[in-house]
Amino acid sequence: MIRIVDLNELAGQFAAGALTIHGVYLSSLEPGQYEGHSKERPTPHAGLVFALRGQAEFAFDGTSCELVPGVVAHGAKNMTLQLKVPATGFEYVLIHYTLKLPAESKLEYHRTHYSLEPGENPRIVEMLRQLHAAANTPGSLQSLRVKELFYGTIGEVIGCARNRLNVESRSTVEHALEYIHAHYMEPLSLRKLAGLHDWDVKKFAYAFHKYVGLFPIDYVIRHRMARASELLATSRCSVGDIAESVGYGDAHYFSRLFKKHVGCSPSEFRARNGNDPPIL
Repeated sequence: MIRIVDLNELAGQFAAGALTIHGVYLSSLEPGQYEGHSKERPTPHAGLVFALRGQAEFAFDGTSCELVPGVVAHGAKNMTLQLKVPATGFEYVLIHYTLKLPAESKLEYHRTHYSLEPGENPRIVEMLRQLHAAANTPGSLQSLRVKELFYGTIGEVIGCARNRLNVESRSTVEHALEYIHAHYMEPLSLRKLAGLHDWDVKKFAYAFHKYVGLFPIDYVIRHRMARASELLATSRCSVGDIAESVGYGDAHYFSRLFKKHVGCSPSEFRARNGNDPPIL
């Protein structure tokens, strides 16, 4: 499974690590199937693959990623790699690198397979071509220029990917909020909420937390408790009926949850708000 990337963490990893660029390659592949690296001959370094033209399917350790312009794939050192190129052919830039992180760092994106979607961007393409030219020109100044262009390219890729994610995430989270407000009385799970938008569960939870400040199920509980508080303060319905109306069939479980989040039991909350208990 391709890892979900926290773009801020990824940027921090590249900023904190000691970078070595081992090579920048501009290549074209004809249609066909290729075995880039096997178990006997795995990838020698971590690598970033930038699609420039056409398309291809890269499989790192058996996990596939379709590469088209606007998509960047990352493979780690010692992975296997197989490629399939359709009739369109494929042109790409490959950057081999090593990133040595501080001992206290727990980030390991350089050791995993992931993909980024910055979208098609002429600026990124031009920076890649400059990077390729600089990497293949000898001299210490050119080596410095290579690092400058690499960090500039990575910064542009992460920035564009974040902007695209922000737009998509905002729309998805706003729709999820509307759905929760309309269906809070129904069974709701993280998987169900993510599935409404065909999103990976972890990606959806991350995006929701980023924009709301709570994880989805925590928000569902908060919304249910707020609605229950309104009903306790304004209606004479029983605690059991109120529990059921906000999505909890077990009144005892609802009462425990209410006390945990509100700080008192439903009956105490009702009394504090001057509402008499229902007449049985």
